[in-house]
Amino acid sequence: MAGRLMLSTTAKMFLIGLLSLLLMIPLALVYDLVRERQGLAIEAEATIARGWGGEQRVLLPMVHLAFVRERLEGKQRIVDREDRWLSAREASASATLGVESRTLGMYSLPIYRADLKLRMNFAPGAVAAQFGGDGWRPVAARLVFAPGDLTGLRQVSTLRAGGAEMQFSPASDRLPISLGESLYSDGDRALLEAPLGSLLDAASFDLQLDIELAGARRFELIPNASSFRFEVTGDWPHPGFAGGALPRERDVRGDGFSANWQLLDLSTGLPPVTYSAEVLRNWGAKAVGVQLVEPGGLYQQNERSAKYGVLVLALTMAALFLTEVLLGVRLHAFHYGLVGLALAMFYLLLLAISEHAGFVAAYTIAAAAVVAMVSGYCAAVMRSWARGLLAGFVLALLKGFLFVLISAEQLSLLIGALGLTSLLAIAMYLTRRIDWYSSSNHETPETT
Repeated sequence: MAGRLMLSTTAKMFLIGLLSLLLMIPLALVYDLVRERQGLAIEAEATIARGWGGEQRVLLPMVHLAFVRERLEGKQRIVDREDRWLSAREASASATLGVESRTLGMYSLPIYRADLKLRMNFAPGAVAAQFGGDGWRPVAARLVFAPGDLTGLRQVSTLRAGGAEMQFSPASDRLPISLGESLYSDGDRALLEAPLGSLLDAASFDLQLDIELAGARRFELIPNASSFRFEVTGDWPHPGFAGGALPRERDVRGDGFSANWQLLDLSTGLPPVTYSAEVLRNWGAKAVGVQLVEPGGLYQQNERSAKYGVLVLALTMAALFLTEVLLGVRLHAFHYGLVGLALAMFYLLLLAISEHAGFVAAYTIAAAAVVAMVSGYCAAVMRSWARGLLAGFVLALLKGFLFVLISAEQLSLLIGALGLTSLLAIAMYLTRRIDWYSSSNHETPETT
């Protein structure tokens, strides 16, 4: 009799384990749904960015010089060409961001208008002097500017070089500049150009450029200058400064932020003179600036919740089994299955409600609904409201534990390890006197 009971208990443990594996299928389906909805949100954000302006990564204005010469080798005429791309000797930039949220359906995206002011100094004369003889002649002498996504270029209010007013026009060529993990833009950068004219031979000249640039999520400058200073301010309370270099100083307040950088070409590794536009391809990785972060992203929180679903399912199944053993009630595998489906339904409710009411409110509503449903069901199955309320209380504790894990991102590993160790200790304490070989689940008497 005892052996049959032991086999029955062991078989039931294996059956619960198999059932838990099967219940991972609806959990996996919910997880895939979270990823799908996140993809739809990214598509909506990209639609907003295409119409407003994408993530802006601004390449500072450069001077492009091209020289050619013709020579004969035998009877063959050969044309040599040399290109030089000059960065500024000194560059000072300041930007003020006005941030708002733009919505498309249920999805929103932080967008901004940036008033960017650039003060720069160039020295093209020394480079031009290298091609002053031996048949070389200039075929291109222009100021080029790659402001990022030109959809967001609202206004060029000031463009003055060497004291003379200038005007940009679209260039026929483009620059390949990496945008890193940009969601809304590619790396094929359109150019604006303005002829240098007599400034080609100038020992140095100053450049003043004021523009208004609209964009989304990210605003960055590539520090392609021998000496680079940049200051940015904005009214977004959650900025992120990850990039090629962290700001020298920053101030984050509830009503906005400010930050500044001071870099040299010695630290950025960007040469003052390059010989090919292809060299510029990887300069985007050096960009510095600000990202408009939305703390605790909705779909990231849903994704983390779904990842912890297996843990909550296993703990709930273990709690039901211990309840059955300790209280002497008998539960069918069907009962376990319905409770497991209720747990999977929690994540579906959480995702659906959070898209309209926010994550915290959605978590509260979904957890309350599932706890009430499981508590009432257990009370009916176990024929005791006290036992049903106990089951609901245990499930509420698990949901609270899960919420703490999701909220405390940096401490989630520590909290999770301590919590699981405590739960294991409680389970060991509660089952310390159970004789799994006996025909009864009552505690065995102590011997003296």
